[in-house]
Order: sequence, then structure tokens, then C-alpha cells
Amino acid sequence: MTKGDFQMSEAIQQAMINELVERFYDKLTKIDYFSNMFAERGVDIEHLKERQRVFLMKLANENSQTENLEKVQHAHSFQVTKESGQLWMDTMKETIMEMDWSPEQKQMLTDRIQILLNGLVNR
Repeated sequence: MTKGDFQMSEAIQQAMINELVERFYDKLTKIDYFSNMFAERGVDIEHLKERQRVFLMKLANENSQTENLEKVQHAHSFQVTKESGQLWMDTMKETIMEMDWSPEQKQMLTDRIQILLNGLVNR
């Protein structure tokens, strides 16, 4: 049985996403640009991480990218610059590559996130 491009045994599980999100935000909150932005906007990092866990789980295991782009654009009413988007994506890619996942899982999630980020930066 397959789900998308992966065998069910290769599907990204919630525990894997949870670990990714924890590692990612540990890195992201140490970057001055993001820590300052979060502080200025009064962002609840734990709430942000919870939303990211849910979103990435769906992104990793569903095939509808159009709906995901609409959700991301709605959630990011502020302008995402090319530079800040690239910094965010570099941090996410670095974190994904550190995960103990198959190369296919890493590539699939990286590609899907990059498509969504491109939709934010180019709007």
C-alpha cells in the first residue's frame, strides 16, 4: 500500500515531525532576526511550534499543495522578504538534513516546503 510517493512504512510520523520542529525552533530562536521579530510581535513560541507540528504533518503526508499554499499565505499576512525567507529555509533544510530520515523523506519535505516558501516570497 502506498501513500503519495512513499510506502506506508516510510511515511513521516508525528514523532518525527515533533522532533524536527523542536530542533528547528531551537535553531531559529537563536538567530537575531527571528528572535527580535518574535519578541516585537509578542509571538508565543510554544503555540507557533504546535501549529507548525500540525501543518508539517499534513504537508508531509498529503498531496494537495494548492490548499497548503493558501493556508500559508493566510497565516503570513506580513511580507516575507527574499532574504528572511532564505534564512528561514536554510535553517529548515539544515534541520531536516540532520534528521535520521530516509533521503527520500528529506527531499520530499524540503521540496514541499520550498514550494510554499516561494509562494510567500513571490506574492
